[in-house]
Amino acid sequence: MPQQQRNPAFHLERWVAGFLLCVVLFGVLYLGAVRTGPGQLLDQMMQRTAAGTWNPLPELNAHRTWATVWILLPPALACLALGHQRGSHQRWLVLLCGAAVALGSNITTQLIKLVWSSRPALVSLSQEWPMNSLPSGHTTMAAGAAAAAFLICRPRDRAFWGVLAGIWAAGWGGYIYIEGWHLPSDMLAAYLVVAAWTLLGGAVVHHVEASDPQLAPLPAEPGIPGGRQAGLCLTLGVIGTAIGLAALLGPVARHGLAEATASPSPWLFMAGAALSSAPAFLLSAVLIPLFSSETRHLTRTARTRRPPR
Repeated sequence: MPQQQRNPAFHLERWVAGFLLCVVLFGVLYLGAVRTGPGQLLDQMMQRTAAGTWNPLPELNAHRTWATVWILLPPALACLALGHQRGSHQRWLVLLCGAAVALGSNITTQLIKLVWSSRPALVSLSQEWPMNSLPSGHTTMAAGAAAAAFLICRPRDRAFWGVLAGIWAAGWGGYIYIEGWHLPSDMLAAYLVVAAWTLLGGAVVHHVEASDPQLAPLPAEPGIPGGRQAGLCLTLGVIGTAIGLAALLGPVARHGLAEATASPSPWLFMAGAALSSAPAFLLSAVLIPLFSSETRHLTRTARTRRPPR
């Protein structure tokens, strides 16, 4: 009696573990940035520095819709084009999954700010920022829309779109910080919310792709699938995060917390800009090889299931 073939491509435990890790990191970030005095002080001094620093970028206005249009329109058009490349039996399923990830991320962000609406006044600056703004809604929109394109594209193109997703999310996160809209921790929290939803969506998308005998395989390359693109994101993420942490904690270690945060400084601006953008690349560096590795297993399984000619 032939043994029933097991599908080795769908490793549910990986997706669940990644989702739970995002939840834990979000909790640690919330406790450190919102519920501790030093966290609030560093966070709010970086925001105050950005708000008071001139920059040549076009001014963002939270009360106008054009910023939202520019955040969402390019990824939305990309999603439609990428969905057209899919087979007819997959197109609507993956488009629906991408939309669910983008919408679910934004709903989650708003629910979090609704449930934890207040910000304890642990430092004097808290009076200037009494409401909880974590996670950033606009950063969630940018990262969620980019994640939707990452999920919808063909498997062989996913590493490339993972790099673009990191650039889009990091660019808007840094832009929003520079404009003084949000605290750096708000952008970090938005990236984690979107990453958690992307892992949930990835499990569904891979389940759909597992039934496709014509799965577009990944390009043949040695080592980890998507390793070059992941390496690029890892390099950008590590360098940017290291610069941010050094610019933030270096003056604190040298002069003490009170003196380092006594007034706005270029170090605080540099730290906030780097920490508001670079971590998006770190998440792309993790998601690209995870998705690519699972797709490689799918490709092998699809080849073994194809009937002989």
